[in-house]
Amino acid sequence: MMITNAENIYIDFASKVSFFEFIQEEFRKSNLNIDALEEELSILKKKKNWNINDLSDYVKQYPKSFLIFQEIVQLLRFTNAQLIHFIFDVNRLNSITLESIFEYMIFNLKHDEKFRKLYLKLINKKLTYKFFTENIGQYDKKYLVAIFKQAVSKHTDKILDDFSILESRIIKKEFSDFPIRFSNYLLNNFKLNETLDAINLENFLKHKKIPIDTKSIHGNFAKIKLSKILEDNGFKNIDELLSDNKISILKHNIGEQIELNQLNAKNIFCTEKYIDGVTKATDKKLKKFDLIIFRNLQPKYLFEVNFYSTEGTKIGINQNEYISLYNNIKQNFRELEFHWITDGNYWLTSQGKRRFINLLNYFGMIFNINLFMENINNFK
Repeated sequence: MMITNAENIYIDFASKVSFFEFIQEEFRKSNLNIDALEEELSILKKKKNWNINDLSDYVKQYPKSFLIFQEIVQLLRFTNAQLIHFIFDVNRLNSITLESIFEYMIFNLKHDEKFRKLYLKLINKKLTYKFFTENIGQYDKKYLVAIFKQAVSKHTDKILDDFSILESRIIKKEFSDFPIRFSNYLLNNFKLNETLDAINLENFLKHKKIPIDTKSIHGNFAKIKLSKILEDNGFKNIDELLSDNKISILKHNIGEQIELNQLNAKNIFCTEKYIDGVTKATDKKLKKFDLIIFRNLQPKYLFEVNFYSTEGTKIGINQNEYISLYNNIKQNFRELEFHWITDGNYWLTSQGKRRFINLLNYFGMIFNINLFMENINNFK
C-alpha cells in the first residue's frame, strides 16, 4: 500500500506522542479546620447509631457540624442542588400554587435577615423592608415569586463563600426544618451510621485528600515539559520579570515596556501572556497564549499548548479557534508566527489520526512535545 506524505507526517508525529506523566501534585489537603471543631468531633465519635431526632438536635446545637458531614459525604462540597434542598422546602418552592410559594417567601423574608437583604436588593438597591411590606400589594405576585426563586439561587451561592450565613439560619427555631431535612438525607440517602461505623472519623478528616482539577493537571503537564526543554536548551523564562513590572500584554516592541538590559539573555520565553492587537475571532478579545518565544528580544513565536488523553468536544473548539488564529496572524502580523503544540494518546486513535491529517491542510506543521524538542534550534 502506498503511503502518502500526510501519512508519513502522521507516523512521525505518532511515533513521538507522549503519554501523561505524574509530575505534578494530584491531590491537596482538605481546608477543614479540625482543631476548631473539637467539641463537634468529640460527640460525633462517641455515638455510632443516630436517629433523625438525635441527629437533628445535634446539627441544630452544633451547626458547624455541617462542615464535618460535608467532608464525609463529598470530595469537595455539597452541590447547589443539595444545598437548596437542605436550606429550603423544595416542595413548597416547586408548588403549582402561587399563593403557597408567596406565603413561603413572606416567611423567609421575615425570619432570615441576610436572605431578606439579598431579596430586596434584587428588586431595588434602595428598597427598605418597611416600605416593601407596607406597599407589597402594589407588586405583581408572580414577579415577587420570580424574584424569590432568583434570591434562593443567589443566596446559595453566597453560602458557598461564607458559611456563617447558613450557620445563622440553622440555629433559628423558625428553620428547624433544615436539620430535619439534612439529617434525613445523611441517614437515609447517605447511610451515615454505616459510614461512621466503617471509618476512623478523625483520621479520615485529617488525611483526606481532594483531587486537583484533572483538566488543569493535563493542561499544565505539557507546559511544564516544554518550559524544562527550553531552560535545558539555554532559554530564560522571564515570567517573574514581567510580573514584577505588572506586564500581561506584550507590545510588539518590548523595549517600550522593559529596559532591554534587564532581559540579560539571548534566548528568552514567557508563558500566559497577551500580544497587543492579537485577538480571538469569536469575540475580538485579546488572545492569551500559553507560550511565547522571543527573537532578538521581541515576541516572535506564539504557541497554544494542549494535551489530550481522551476524545472531547474541547478538541474541536480548539481546532477551529487555532485555524482562525493561524490565518489572522499570518495575514495581519508578519513579524509573528503561530504554532500549535498538542500531545497525548488521543492522537493515536483512529479519530485522532483523521483529525491530524485533516489539520495538515491548515497548518504548516503541528508539533508535539518531542517534535518541538527536535526543532528547538529553529526558535533560537
